[in-house]
Amino acid sequence: MVLRWTSPLRTARQALHKASRPNGTPCRALSLSPDTPPTRATPPHLEFPPTGPITFDAVPNPLTRSKVSALISKTVAPLPKHHFHAIFSRNNTKIYLCGPDGKLLPQGWWSGGSCGFKGANRKSHEAGYQCAVHAFRRLEEVIKEKGRISLALHFVGFGKGRFAVEGVFLTSEGDMIRPLVVEVEDRTKIKIGGTRSKKQRRV
Repeated sequence: MVLRWTSPLRTARQALHKASRPNGTPCRALSLSPDTPPTRATPPHLEFPPTGPITFDAVPNPLTRSKVSALISKTVAPLPKHHFHAIFSRNNTKIYLCGPDGKLLPQGWWSGGSCGFKGANRKSHEAGYQCAVHAFRRLEEVIKEKGRISLALHFVGFGKGRFAVEGVFLTSEGDMIRPLVVEVEDRTKIKIGGTRSKKQRRV
């Protein structure tokens, strides 16, 4: 007599196939026999196998613009874009506010010297912070006069004041100005090769 070893997994599988509910109806999940091929659940609006191109109109693509948003963008005029120019040199920090036409706004420029800093302090972190705060107050006045606007930032240079101006946008003083920013541009000129640079100025 030859004893045949049966794996416990196969024994458990056979027992599950024979299992049934108390009323005698086979369980739906366990009623499949080895001879019965499993059926694949298909969406009600699709055929299996598909006979043509499949369109998923019921599930919109979140990456594509909807027809409503495209219509609104065509009917609603874009906000006037003002420009925030910040120049950070090794000796000073300057900020200019320009309108949509590129012209300087009235009372729309500040520097380290105009904010009360003299000598080498004009390039300091505090000088850049004060320039940005004065510019934000002027922008709030423009918003009250002309309504909601958009703002484009243009940075030039890598002075100490740059980190201060960038930090003001993230503080509570920039809560009203931060949502208006739609563009950030770095216009710093990077020299590659060329002639000898000008002698560095010492203050």
